[in-house]
Amino acid sequence: MYLNYFGLQTEPFSIAPDPTFLYMSERHQEALAHLSYGLQGSGGFILLTGEVGTGKTTVSRALLDQLPEETRTAFILNPMLNETELLATLCDEFGIRYAKRNITNKRLTDKLSEFLLKANAEGEQCVVLIDEAQHLRPQVLEQLRLLTNLETNQNKLLRVILIGQPELQDLLRRRELRQLAQRITARYHLLPLQPSDTERYINYRLQVAGAQRALFDSAAIKRVHEASGGIPRRLNLLCDRALLAAYNDQVQTVGKAQINTAAREIGEAEATTARRFSPLAMAASIVVALCLGVALAAWQFLPAQENSSPTGQQSQDSQRVVDTANETGIRELLRAWQLPQPPTEQAICDWVAEYQLACVQTRLRFDRIVALNLPALLQLTDGSWQFVGDLQSRPADSWTGEFLALWPLPPGYQLEDASTYQKWLAQQLQRYRQSADDGLAQLAQALQQEHGLPVTTQLDALTLAWLASHNTTLGPRLAEAR
Repeated sequence: MYLNYFGLQTEPFSIAPDPTFLYMSERHQEALAHLSYGLQGSGGFILLTGEVGTGKTTVSRALLDQLPEETRTAFILNPMLNETELLATLCDEFGIRYAKRNITNKRLTDKLSEFLLKANAEGEQCVVLIDEAQHLRPQVLEQLRLLTNLETNQNKLLRVILIGQPELQDLLRRRELRQLAQRITARYHLLPLQPSDTERYINYRLQVAGAQRALFDSAAIKRVHEASGGIPRRLNLLCDRALLAAYNDQVQTVGKAQINTAAREIGEAEATTARRFSPLAMAASIVVALCLGVALAAWQFLPAQENSSPTGQQSQDSQRVVDTANETGIRELLRAWQLPQPPTEQAICDWVAEYQLACVQTRLRFDRIVALNLPALLQLTDGSWQFVGDLQSRPADSWTGEFLALWPLPPGYQLEDASTYQKWLAQQLQRYRQSADDGLAQLAQALQQEHGLPVTTQLDALTLAWLASHNTTLGPRLAEAR
């Protein structure tokens, strides 16, 4: 209805996964790098999780587009299968012929083994992609693990990509699946878009659709990010309704008023849908939501060279267990990063690694904490935490001088191949180089002296947090919280 009015050639905000409109934010690119590396490694499983609408399908499509031509792929879009149905589906997807009558798991497994061995001999890689994998039964996951036991001295004959919602991580923490969890060589959890990515996302899709000018003003973009929470699918719904509202209002540019109209319409539609559920189903959904947790991240820091670990002597405090997740300050910090409630049995600084984040906890002057430009917690003498979320915040009189903040891990930081991280690190430290002979200690010292950080001559957690927070758009900023 509004295409001619705005000079568009096609709908810019359709929720269909059209590759023409593929926009890869920094988080999507980081996820793609992790998954691509996992396919090159020696493990059998790769894991991609995220809330509904965060772009998991976008990343998986981009990953499949990068696969070499000699890759054989199988897609399982309906995970509600038993073991026999899974094996039969894999045979169907790979084009393996088998007798439909009197099929058994052994016969299907033998067929698959024969096919995988032949494909490997011909230089082909076989990949299985399972969407909505949180619905897989534990017995089916175990059957998949047994299939990945097929290997040569150098390669796995089958790689499995599991894509699902956060509940998938809970499923993989079950004791009977611990062997499978240990075989996950790459994992990534997609968080929603940040405000800067939301603006680029909207403008990119409009440009692809044929827009010759900006159709959303800055106030509209800010409001649509708030209303959508940075979820791409919800962004599409809101922007589409907002364009229609602008057409109805006969205005040339979408403003905050049109976004509010779209948000009300979508909210009313969602409320109508919610009322269709029975009270029992709604109660069950609430119980499930309250039980969500996040999987324990088994990972280690990957320093580019000696002393570049963020866990140096100065910042050993960043490894402390923060066991006060029920306090208001902690909740506000997690909300600023759009993180769910953490599991009670796990230290927050360990848990956030699953979200490509790290903790820094140490003492620092308040003006230097503000200059770090990250939401932070100030520890008070009674052990509680005061949240600092904007530039106007001031510490309480009972502040101990200690603070805690989360910072985004640099690109490639969690990959075993540290080349991506090393390249990023070299770029960030280049401006501090005074001579060609400067080593890491000299560069770290120059950075720390320039920005008033404790001089340790090491790339400790605080120094890396400073670099990451000032050289990446990932994560919230104090300036954006006003």
